[in-house]
Amino acid sequence: MIRREEINQISKIDEKILDILNQLPQNYWDFKDSDTSELVHGIHSYPAMMIYPISRNLIEIVKSNKEITSLLDPFAGSGTVLVEAMLADIPEIYGNDLNPLARLVSKVKTTILDIDLLQETFKNIAQNIDRLYKKYKKFITIIDDYMINKKELDITAKTGWGNNAPQYLEEFFQKNSLNLRTPNFYNLGFWFKPRVIFELQLIKNVINTIDDKDIKDFYLIAFSETIRLVSNKRNGEFKMYRMQADKILSFNPDVKNTFFAQVEKCIQKEKEFIENLNSANLPHVKIVNNNAKELEDIPDNSIDLIITSPPYGDSKTTVAYGEFSRLSLQWLNLENLSEENIRAIDKNLMGGIKLKNQPDNIIHSNTFHNSFHKIKETDEKRAYDVYSFYYDLEKVIETLSKKMKMDGYQFWVVGNRTVRDENLKTDIIIREIAKEYGMTYLCTIDRNILNKVLPSKNSPTNQAGKTVSTMVNEHIVVLKKNGN
Repeated sequence: MIRREEINQISKIDEKILDILNQLPQNYWDFKDSDTSELVHGIHSYPAMMIYPISRNLIEIVKSNKEITSLLDPFAGSGTVLVEAMLADIPEIYGNDLNPLARLVSKVKTTILDIDLLQETFKNIAQNIDRLYKKYKKFITIIDDYMINKKELDITAKTGWGNNAPQYLEEFFQKNSLNLRTPNFYNLGFWFKPRVIFELQLIKNVINTIDDKDIKDFYLIAFSETIRLVSNKRNGEFKMYRMQADKILSFNPDVKNTFFAQVEKCIQKEKEFIENLNSANLPHVKIVNNNAKELEDIPDNSIDLIITSPPYGDSKTTVAYGEFSRLSLQWLNLENLSEENIRAIDKNLMGGIKLKNQPDNIIHSNTFHNSFHKIKETDEKRAYDVYSFYYDLEKVIETLSKKMKMDGYQFWVVGNRTVRDENLKTDIIIREIAKEYGMTYLCTIDRNILNKVLPSKNSPTNQAGKTVSTMVNEHIVVLKKNGN
């Protein structure tokens, strides 16, 4: 079922698309039994990913009624929409994201590689890793005991080992005449045990010998997922929460075989993806690093279709994409990012720059302003946090209207969060803002969230112990850029 209003001007194509959407059975969009990790969709974890059947079905419905030559996802994340656009033979595909890890994952997912070459490279990598493990076996075996008993360090503590791990590791390497260096980032030891750091560095050294950048990036993705699995970070958490001390002491991950398993999984998924592509007519995929409020690398009036799932709110209080990515970015050293740059990722996303006091910038939504004033009555600071996010969202909508071709369609997959007990109706706010920029609202599709991994509860009041269930529904807002 869909929600819609009477529309004065509607084309025959609009009517056909609305009829198809309206005839679908209730709960169709829940995709309860779908394998959301099929093909390359499952090569790397990422917070709050849009499940692929949503974009696959939306693309199919629009393509069955209108020629689509270009698609954009301005919040590409891990590239779900981009992959589905490739499978649908859309010639020009654009993705954008400010998070370097997201761009790397999207790039690897959408880059077609030679499977024989991948397997041959893996054979060589595995041999070289095994050789290094054999060479350093003695030191791998003793390093945890050395730090605990010789140096008398608590390897579960934040101070001592936790914040000085690089110095202790360098001392260990020098003492044993080992020509090795590990990353030097804040709290390295807080998130990794000594042996795990040692083994990760051996694997990274081998990956760094790969000359072909596309092949190297493929293995870096497997390495990134390995980093997450062998760290002291609690599984199932997107924010930086660590295991309890007693669990860290008994946590002994098999780093090498975890990495090998990730590589084998990635190769298999890449193989299946290639088999499902139309190899005679591969699309052109461009992934850019633009602020979504500007999208300077996307030509104006060039996009037929936008499918996107923007953040639910500012990363600090909802899904912390940068925080989730931090350990991988610190290990991978993508784009030579500094520690400061890595920690600033969430601040650079929508709503990250806070507007204070009453801003002069107007948000064209009565629904938003009603909610804003209710929140402001109880918490002025949080009210302006919310204002900052929706101000940025308006600028994104304005920019996207410029990038769209006339009669192009937009599908926004959004959730309505709660702040200070006030439910922010993002689906309605988007359609109200969009009207200001020449967009026609067609309908809203409601779906239950069954497959997307989100925190089960949050604290919209920030009062200790007072939590509510997080979003259990999403809304797909369907818009069209008005033609002449």
